[in-house]
Amino acid sequence: MLLFFLEIIYPKIPGALAPQDFLDTALPEDVLSLYAKYIVNLSIWTGGILALAGLIYGGVLYLISTGKPDRMVLAKNQISGAFFGLLILLSSYLILKTLSPQFINLKIPTIQQVQIPVKPDVPLPETTAINTSIDFEMPFARIIEKIFETYISDYPKPEEEKTPRMTRIKDITEATKEITGNLLSQSENLKNASDKCQCRNTHPDPYCGSGGTEIHCKRGCASCPPQYCTCDPCSNVRGEIQSNEDKNQTEINNLNIKNKEIEEEARLLKEWLDRLKRAEKFIKECPLRSLKSLTQFYNKKDSYDNQDWIIRETKFWDDVNLYYYTGEYTKDQYGSWYFQPTKEFLPDFATFYCSVSGTMEQEEVFSATPDEGKLTGEETMEQAEEIFSESMACSNEAPVGEIIDRTKRTTQLLINKLELLVEKNKELTDAVDKLQVLISQCSSRRCNPRCWCTSCGKKPCCCGYRYCFGEPCPSKEIRDQLNEVKRIQQEIKDIIDGKDSNDTPDNIGIISIIDEIALEIIKDLAKNARYTMRHYDELFNCSQAKGAIIPPDSRMLRICCKTESSVYGDCFEECYLEKGQEKHRKCVQKCLNEKAQELNDPEIADCIHRLNFYVCEIK
Repeated sequence: MLLFFLEIIYPKIPGALAPQDFLDTALPEDVLSLYAKYIVNLSIWTGGILALAGLIYGGVLYLISTGKPDRMVLAKNQISGAFFGLLILLSSYLILKTLSPQFINLKIPTIQQVQIPVKPDVPLPETTAINTSIDFEMPFARIIEKIFETYISDYPKPEEEKTPRMTRIKDITEATKEITGNLLSQSENLKNASDKCQCRNTHPDPYCGSGGTEIHCKRGCASCPPQYCTCDPCSNVRGEIQSNEDKNQTEINNLNIKNKEIEEEARLLKEWLDRLKRAEKFIKECPLRSLKSLTQFYNKKDSYDNQDWIIRETKFWDDVNLYYYTGEYTKDQYGSWYFQPTKEFLPDFATFYCSVSGTMEQEEVFSATPDEGKLTGEETMEQAEEIFSESMACSNEAPVGEIIDRTKRTTQLLINKLELLVEKNKELTDAVDKLQVLISQCSSRRCNPRCWCTSCGKKPCCCGYRYCFGEPCPSKEIRDQLNEVKRIQQEIKDIIDGKDSNDTPDNIGIISIIDEIALEIIKDLAKNARYTMRHYDELFNCSQAKGAIIPPDSRMLRICCKTESSVYGDCFEECYLEKGQEKHRKCVQKCLNEKAQELNDPEIADCIHRLNFYVCEIK
């Protein structure tokens, strides 16, 4: 069979060699591609010739089919089919050539051996170990001061005139108390005016006023017809009623404005309270070795700078400034506390930093001298603290956790009071509206007409004397509604000023929260937390100082307690309104002692807030 193919004389066509021309000269690996190229070209030329022949045949058939429509249609189909066949043939060739000439050449490429270059030996550059650290700033004290803002501590902008938050709230609540007092006073005036409405100011219809035309009786004196009473029973006080109602409407509009301001202040307090909760969570979740005070962070930063290491501090909130104008609280001549700002612009040392990223720092080694074989000098801080916890004594305390928790509870109480104040203001508005509706019901229709028959000249008798009697107003309902207005207004006053026993969350007023509780928290923050964190660079939290002797009563720190759903938390809740850290601590300790006896668990009495920090050393 192979010999048969080799003996055939193939026709020569343009664009490809006939097999008899390349079999003797071509390389063996090229024979197959040359055969394929020849067959493809032969097929194209054959198809072209057949298409051309079909085209000619169709043209001739069309010329000889004159007068025969069916044959003319057949000829046209023949011509169009041949034409499109030729077009497809030429298009396929052009498309293949456009995509790649390799489709037309049909040559199998040869495989080239890949040369892999040899990697040159490049000496490694000398490197120096560099530690990096990214520390997040958490100025929790600045957040507390922002919540209980009594003066503008940030750098002032000339175009801004700000009023401190606590001053704004006091001004709004004092204005609210004045407005509600005016509503009560005007409501009393309305009630007094309604008492002056009398049925004697009305007369039986159709006569209004004294006297009147006599109506003759048709069937004797017994048939004198009673009439409806008409005219305004409050004609003598109508101007007074209208004036007080207009004043009430003005005060209600003012009260609605104050409600919006109170709602906005409550919203802002919620926003800053949420920030404080996030700050507390940040401090709790930061690893003990990564949590540092501002003083410790400055020491770390100096160490990094001296060794050309990289340290970067990042703000948690851009609008909470670490630097602020300091000041101090003092008493005026009347014994009231007020804040006297100074011109010092200093960083807030009651700030924590947490290292959240960077190279892993080497573990700190405990610096104490080995004693009695307990310490070798190779232990980490945590290991050494565990060994020597019972030999530690603490000289100072930064009650960070207690101050944060007191702030959270006091702020939430203030928010609750403001929201309750808004509700009571709306209740008062509704009560005043209902009172005015009742007064508007004063009407002659409530009066009872009476006619007396009398002699009248030549006629047997006539209705000569007519009058009205009774109460034109719903007096009892008005009195009850006025009492409701008084009750609500007193509740508003109690919310603002507090009740007689102003020492519980239910009885304390907004003004007392601001002027006493919040003020004491700010003072404790400056005196206890900020002072300790500024002057001491080694702070231990509750878990690190467990087992140490702590001030002020020199007792051993045994239990680090949470304030969430715990006995310690219950005692904390009872005492957070105590004025000052010392009174608060005594109240909590008294409560813990009672709980310890009640539950027969002496360890309860040793509870310490888990977020308190201490300055401790080995004895």
